[in-house]
Amino acid sequence: MSRYASNSNIFDQEEVLREDHHPDELPERSEELDQLHMALSPAARGVGANNVFLYGKAGQGKTAAAKKELSELQYHAEQESDHLDLTALYISCESDDISTSFRAASRIYMELTGNDRPTGYSTDAVVDMMYDAMNEIGGTIIIVLDEIDSLGTDDRILYSLPRARSQGYVNDNVYPSVIGISNDLQWRDNLSPKVKSSLYDDSVLFSPYNAEQLRQILRRRGAKGFRSAELVKIDENTSVDESNEKVVTIDNSGDEYVFRSGVLPTDAIPLVSAIAAQDKGDARQAIKYLRKAGEIADRAGDTTVEDTHVRAAESQVEKETVREAMLEMTTQAQLTLAAITVVELAGDTPARTKPIYGVYKSIAEEVGSDKLVQRRMRDHLKELDMQGIIDARKKTGGSVGGPAYHFELQVERDIVKDVLKNVTRFASIDFDSIGSDDQPGLERYT
Repeated sequence: MSRYASNSNIFDQEEVLREDHHPDELPERSEELDQLHMALSPAARGVGANNVFLYGKAGQGKTAAAKKELSELQYHAEQESDHLDLTALYISCESDDISTSFRAASRIYMELTGNDRPTGYSTDAVVDMMYDAMNEIGGTIIIVLDEIDSLGTDDRILYSLPRARSQGYVNDNVYPSVIGISNDLQWRDNLSPKVKSSLYDDSVLFSPYNAEQLRQILRRRGAKGFRSAELVKIDENTSVDESNEKVVTIDNSGDEYVFRSGVLPTDAIPLVSAIAAQDKGDARQAIKYLRKAGEIADRAGDTTVEDTHVRAAESQVEKETVREAMLEMTTQAQLTLAAITVVELAGDTPARTKPIYGVYKSIAEEVGSDKLVQRRMRDHLKELDMQGIIDARKKTGGSVGGPAYHFELQVERDIVKDVLKNVTRFASIDFDSIGSDDQPGLERYT
């Protein structure tokens, strides 16, 4: 019998702990769902949905909320309404490599018609084809553009779609609208005023989850994903041990459940929740920590997920996150990360841009790479901040100068160091010597 034939001691429905699982209920996002509901409600009244912008950091339920509300609206159109003719499209701009208005219009055209991507046409021609497809379908057409910031500064399609009816691009019986989703909190601010004024009738901010909200999410997932775990409805026949058993809500009905598990001891979920809440308040990250902890316990042949498994999962996930980010970074982003890592190892962070730039130039020269001007290198520092790899905070300059950004690593330095040591271009840099008592390594870069 092969090792694959044995059953897991830990998992039951492991798929609910995967990133692509979207829950049916989002009780922690009831307020945001209400706002999104109000934006989409005009469609049910026959006048088309509002354009709406969902924004917040990754893992805050934006995509799940959009899909849930659209699913409910689709149910209403098919089962309850005699006049709502709804077509809803979901497009991931990053996954589908949509970085221009041409690509966006092409993708929408493909989704509406089922045809192949149009080639050999101008942007104007493809936009016309997109509107022709809308006229052919008719009714309410809601287009979800997830990771809409992938379009960058090419906002032509975002200017065109909201004005489609007023400009006569579509027939009177066509009501197109856009739900834009972005993890980049500053992207919307950089849009041209004419786009901002028309594209977003409504906007909904998804703030980071707190530790209690993450505990609720993990208990609901854990009850399905792990063996010997369940949610038991609390009624007059349910005896609750308040010292060990935690109450969970699964929807907005007001009913309460108690979480019980032989695989997940009392401390495992609170520890995962605390770790994730202190970092980004990211539910996706918290679920990944819990799944990884289960995998580590399962691999060890253990029958419960303990604190040691959670801590090992935290370290492993952080290493994976940094490693994945490093693989996708440009050379200049890698050089910038290497520079701040050297400064961090030397104990000189939080640091302003200038000393980091000095180290950056030395490393770039050593590895034979082009050197950016200081302003452009600072842009890479801010991008690393957005990725959660470093932390950028604006502080006052004291007696000299005004407020300025100070930068430091946000993930463990040993994790970043281990990853950088395995990047070929940094083979000549002895990260282990930097920060030692005599600091021979640091002297090369200052």
